Amino acid sequence: MAKGSAKELRKRIKSVGNIKKITKAMEMVAAAKMKKVIAKAISSRSYSEAAWSILVNLSDSVRRGNPLLATRPVKRIGIVLFSSNKGLCGGLNNQLVKKIIEQVKSPYSLSINRVRGTKIEPSVDPKKIEIEFITVGRKGTEAIIQAKQKVVASFLDWNEQLGLENVYPLTEFLFEKYEEAYYDKIVVAYTNFVSIVKNEPKIRQILPLSRQDMEKQLEELGKESREPAKRKERMDEIKERAEDTYYLFESSKEDVLRRILPRMIESQIYQAFLESQASEFSARMLTMKNASDVAEDMMEDFSLYYNLARQAGITKELAEISAGITSME
Repeated sequence: MAKGSAKELRKRIKSVGNIKKITKAMEMVAAAKMKKVIAKAISSRSYSEAAWSILVNLSDSVRRGNPLLATRPVKRIGIVLFSSNKGLCGGLNNQLVKKIIEQVKSPYSLSINRVRGTKIEPSVDPKKIEIEFITVGRKGTEAIIQAKQKVVASFLDWNEQLGLENVYPLTEFLFEKYEEAYYDKIVVAYTNFVSIVKNEPKIRQILPLSRQDMEKQLEELGKESREPAKRKERMDEIKERAEDTYYLFESSKEDVLRRILPRMIESQIYQAFLESQASEFSARMLTMKNASDVAEDMMEDFSLYYNLARQAGITKELAEISAGITSME
């Protein structure tokens, strides 16, 4: 690191100090927003579990007469990609985009439908499958366009204050496209929040309805997301309770399914958004904390060089004074 003059070093110390104030403020803001989003994710758990338990109970008739449950040979896939609108969150967006682009280049796994716990192999060549993106977030949109993939819709104004009702325009678009057989499969790609220091890119099937993917997403919710044994035990408990429960339907099973399935899919999409938000704020908080720590180290180094420069300047002045006095004698 260049030492420079005392005057230059004073300017650098002041400049780095100002940057540290900004990064520290951004770290605190990200931490506060992260706590709010996590609280939202936990509060929605009870609703998701209750609706899912009804689907488990209706597993025998869940495939009857509902267009959202139709299973077709996969020829076109819609991918809902959640990313951040802003940067300064480390490699969060890059990791997710990298994973989804790898899947798009080798689309065999994307072309498999998971229905009732079984895998339905594609009936067409995976290389001939069309893939389109519906993006939520500015960074993901830019990355997908740069990767020369097709973006058919973008939602760029979503933030941490978004409620479940704000998801309806996106879900209505997806329901319409799936019911008219434009898409044969729809997946959601997001970053799952595991802990403050860890997040994982995930790809989940949402249409046709996949109980396996829905169960995995539910397992990842809430406070138990860091304890695999507990969350598995929790899901087994819900399954057992659902299978032992008798439901009386008014007016019919089909009508109940018609109403509850869209709500479950909306819940899945909203949950993916909350997970992405929590991951974004935790990544930004850590990034800003690291930046603040680096700024602190730089200030210490600059202060050391500043003191050395001042000492050298004083020593030089004393030497000049002594030399002047000696020459006068």
